[in-house]
Amino acid sequence: MQFKPGDKVRFLNETGQGSFVRLTGKGMALVEMEDGFEVPFPVSELVPVREHERSAIRVEEPKAEYHQAVTSAVVPLNPEFPDGVYLVFDPQNQKMPSAGAIDVYVLNRSNYHIFFTVSLKDGKEWICIQSGVLGPGRKADVDTMTPADIDEWQQAKTDILFYSDEPFTHIAPLSNVIRLRGVKFMKDSSYQTHLLTDRKCYIAEVALMDNAVTPEDDKPFITNEELRKMMELKDRVSTAKKISVPHQKNQVMEKEVDLHIEELLDNWNGMSNAQLLDVQLKRVQQEMDAAIAAHMRKVVFIHGVGNGRLKSEVRRLLSTYKNVRIHDASFARYGVGATEAELL
Repeated sequence: MQFKPGDKVRFLNETGQGSFVRLTGKGMALVEMEDGFEVPFPVSELVPVREHERSAIRVEEPKAEYHQAVTSAVVPLNPEFPDGVYLVFDPQNQKMPSAGAIDVYVLNRSNYHIFFTVSLKDGKEWICIQSGVLGPGRKADVDTMTPADIDEWQQAKTDILFYSDEPFTHIAPLSNVIRLRGVKFMKDSSYQTHLLTDRKCYIAEVALMDNAVTPEDDKPFITNEELRKMMELKDRVSTAKKISVPHQKNQVMEKEVDLHIEELLDNWNGMSNAQLLDVQLKRVQQEMDAAIAAHMRKVVFIHGVGNGRLKSEVRRLLSTYKNVRIHDASFARYGVGATEAELL
């Protein structure tokens, strides 16, 4: 059940009604009663008073304005900054960003219309907190949260469908998951003045248009020369004399590596998509070399779903290693967003 702040709700197992305030995590929500007090209730026990109040939020704008490449409200300072869709965490207190509320919104800096949903992880389930239709160059508010609120939610998922009223190049729908670590939002250093907004904010990339998967885009990021050098290096590692090491009872035989850029860098403002991908691939190489040296059995690389570019480049790099079997990681644990490298 999806509710918005201010929705009138009644209680399934009790008499009375109130106004929905916000989700608090673990299947609970705050409801403001008629006396002004906020009381926690299970979301499953809330029933909307008026059905139409639960409809998905649509951005109100004249249809003709949809065809403007960028609206005046969100014109980026740097026209060379990659076009894409971003999830923006914009602190209301710009002098002390971590000290106050944070406005969260979806920014569509592309020439496509998008249908989007934003969901938060609550245990094993996802709860949709906002959805709607967003035109090119527009933004849509998602929620206003504090760092403490963010810390209660472990992950945020943004699903996007691209379309246009005019003939357009197909872009596959995508689903992007980011980890929400409250400690990061409690540090002023995590917020940088960004080229997209001219404000101190934290920006998570959902989709980059120059990295979109299309039939014409089959050029590998790694050149043949770079691939040859990597293979030579892996041959030296694979053919090096193996040193027998005694078995250790508590030896770590496998590890998990999260390749989401927010887990690798504290600040990536101004970096191009190619530079970000290079950082991720270098981490793959470092982790694989370390795993081979430590005689591990397997390494799981979490790359997410996205448009599939990172996954294909990770597997291309892993294929240059000898005695390594590559396959999908556990679906029950990672869905389709991880690759397992088994060291033989």
